[in-house]
Amino acid sequence: MKKIVLASSSFRRQELMKWLGIPFEIHVSNFLEEQIKFEDFNNPEEYVSAIAMGKALVVADQFPEALIIASDTTVYLDEKIYGKPKDLYDARAMLKTLRGKQHTVFTAVVMIDGETGEKKTEVVKSLVTFFPFSDEMINQYIETSEPYDKAGGYALQGFAKRFIQEVQGSELNVVGFPLVTVRNMLEELGVPIEVDIERSAFEKTGMRT
Repeated sequence: MKKIVLASSSFRRQELMKWLGIPFEIHVSNFLEEQIKFEDFNNPEEYVSAIAMGKALVVADQFPEALIIASDTTVYLDEKIYGKPKDLYDARAMLKTLRGKQHTVFTAVVMIDGETGEKKTEVVKSLVTFFPFSDEMINQYIETSEPYDKAGGYALQGFAKRFIQEVQGSELNVVGFPLVTVRNMLEELGVPIEVDIERSAFEKTGMRT
């Protein structure tokens, strides 16, 4: 089997990757996401794809014969993107903006096969609707550690689940790693996946893949 390297510091992505039942290594990319500016792109899909590709290319240089997997997630509302909050004030402002509204979560998955030079990119989109929750709930939430490394300042799988009225599309995409898409991309690159990931993920989390 090809050597597979996940270019991610996200514990959640690392954990979800394990569910595929294949061996892989973790090597965190030091790509500077800040150099990618949303205003330089035509849409959120292009923006998240550029960041994910940047992460993957950095690690591909270090493991030239491996299959590299990288991903990036962003929240989009009213022609603005909401990435990871800078601090608690930023997290509070994001949640106040998102509450009572429907926003879109985009996740780009990039794979680079060092053996063949093939590059694949897929972008998955989910629609998330928030309840009109209170300022008190926001304050309780930002006192936890959850908001600070999550796009849009919230984690679907954590305390913020109570904010969510509806998710249309993949819930694991909102978590930041759409496993069915990852599985399909790996199989297209010659990596067989024996796990029934739709069933396994639902049994583990109750979430749609």
